Amino acid sequence: MNELQQILKNSKLSEKRINNNLQHPYLEKKYKTREVFEDIKENADTYFNTGNGVRMFGYAGLRGTGKTTLLWQAAEHIFHNHTKNIYFFNFTDLITYNVGIRELKRAFETYIVKDHLDSFREKIVLIFDEVHLSPMWSMALKALYDEFRIAYILASGSSALLLQSTADLVTRMIIQPVFPLNFREYIGLTHENTENIKSVRAKLEKIILRSESADKLHQNLQNIKTDLDNYISKIDNIEDKIYNYIVYHNIIRLLLIKSNTLIEKHIRDLVKRVIYEDIPKLQEESSNPQNVEKILRRLAASDEINIQSLSQSTGISINEINKSLNILVKAELLNVLYSYGGIDSKVNKTQKYFFMSPSIRKSILTPLIDANTDSIYAKMLEDIIVLYLKRIFGDESFISFSSVKGQKNPDLIIETLNKPILVEIGINKNTTKQISRSKIKYKYGIIINSKIDKIELHNDIVIIPLKYFLLL
Repeated sequence: MNELQQILKNSKLSEKRINNNLQHPYLEKKYKTREVFEDIKENADTYFNTGNGVRMFGYAGLRGTGKTTLLWQAAEHIFHNHTKNIYFFNFTDLITYNVGIRELKRAFETYIVKDHLDSFREKIVLIFDEVHLSPMWSMALKALYDEFRIAYILASGSSALLLQSTADLVTRMIIQPVFPLNFREYIGLTHENTENIKSVRAKLEKIILRSESADKLHQNLQNIKTDLDNYISKIDNIEDKIYNYIVYHNIIRLLLIKSNTLIEKHIRDLVKRVIYEDIPKLQEESSNPQNVEKILRRLAASDEINIQSLSQSTGISINEINKSLNILVKAELLNVLYSYGGIDSKVNKTQKYFFMSPSIRKSILTPLIDANTDSIYAKMLEDIIVLYLKRIFGDESFISFSSVKGQKNPDLIIETLNKPILVEIGINKNTTKQISRSKIKYKYGIIINSKIDKIELHNDIVIIPLKYFLLL
């Protein structure tokens, strides 16, 4: 049998193979789904039930966020509800045979369709894991999509840049970002007796981020407090769970690892793989990996940096620093916020960087300093809040910061259609001065406090316990 023919035969899924890939090999438990899976189901159902809708989706994000498992869960749903004609290709394996999308396209024409691809009329699903490893993947995927007009296509990539950096697919593929876990997902994956609070979460988002005033925010938050407390009451040692989630267990691949030291080692390995394997594939002019690591270490200790000072202290050119920072954001190791104000402010002033996973900040700093201090944990809290806001708004341009010298500045600024919302984050932050004395005219202020239990109203500022905010 021809090698490509054998690859096609081995890649067609059976119920047994799907089940084997959705069950932990030692614990013999089926992997639970993440919240993004609801979108995957809805997209597939829409296409197969109506024949309309988008038929190619890309799932992109940081390594370890569960993209491959999502593809297998999508395969299971489609297998049992729409068609059993599903092919799963992992390019981590296929590149060893010098097989890419172009070769697979020819194989389908020769051995499955036995004609031009556009003549095929049966339901069929093609799943490509680590698609970026396929040579000329974007052009080849475009050609496959255009010719195989009935095929429903799902693909994953280790970095958002790999699925967003090409114009070839911009009108064909919808990108679904796969972020690190939120707290509700962490609890749902590790606790058996926690109910879904999806409707309450939607109300919470509207209340915290879209209220008319601080009074309304406070009043409406008090109205759903009982529902929030009922959910939290089912979680043992809630403060410990929050700490473990933020510091160690927000990357799903590491969820079952108990050793904190081992988790940090895995994360450092993950970061090195992104720097030494992924980033060189993402740009024509590769950055020096050692310099990228050096920049990342500086960011772990201080999220706001002066590019010129960093260049002088490290000997790395300003151009290379800027290029490295840009690629670290696109590789989804970092989130970047710009200074509050107009276009000139966003372009010319200092930028502030946060880690996509706060666990990355911790793992980078652990060999260098005592990373168990309140000051480091405070930075990790900021990482997680920025991650939450990015997940909600989908675009960092809605979120900014202020660092004007000689005046009080809030940690974050959420831009709205009228006045912005000012946000302060802290371990036990009760003072309202950073917001109340800001010269920015604001709609209302929010202080997210990790130590308090009560919701407090101070004029036009609401202090919200971290445990409630994490239910967004």
